[in-house]
Amino acid sequence: MLKTLCLGIFLLVSYTVLADGIDLGRPLPELSIADRGELLLQDDEFSFVPWAMPAGIGKIHVLQYMAGTKGAKKLNKPFTDRLQEIPHQNYQVTTVINLDDAMWGTSGFVISEVKKSKRKYPDSRMVLDADGLGREVWKLQSKSSVIVIMDAQGSVRYLKEGAMNEREIEQALGLIRADMKPGAS
Repeated sequence: MLKTLCLGIFLLVSYTVLADGIDLGRPLPELSIADRGELLLQDDEFSFVPWAMPAGIGKIHVLQYMAGTKGAKKLNKPFTDRLQEIPHQNYQVTTVINLDDAMWGTSGFVISEVKKSKRKYPDSRMVLDADGLGREVWKLQSKSSVIVIMDAQGSVRYLKEGAMNEREIEQALGLIRADMKPGAS
């Protein structure tokens, strides 16, 4: 009984914290990252520029914010793998990696992995959040991952923190496909 009560309180507190930072049907709270920021690849050279969210509004936007750990990267890999089934010109992906959540001494490795990913997916936005500002502004759990899907107007249409199950993956992909249809909003 006590275990169930504690779990219920934990879930309620977790939901409340998440709900305070990101609300369905509303734009994502603004976030600006100046330390590191967006990784650019031009003429085979990497550079960083300050980044601000919301960016890329005008088409469906899939935002993944995750801790700079292998565990967080794996949480939504099934979703990101399936996302590749949808033509990428129909949506924008932004991946923000929270380096503040990376294990001590691994930031260089994380940055190297992000650069490899940028080469593989040059159209994706990849952002390094050196100070964990996104986790603070959006009130996210540490060492985790969140998927946020916004419509072309920038309103949050889908939100999932932590690993997605098959039903949630289908729901998110269905939402993206539905928003791609002419006249959808």
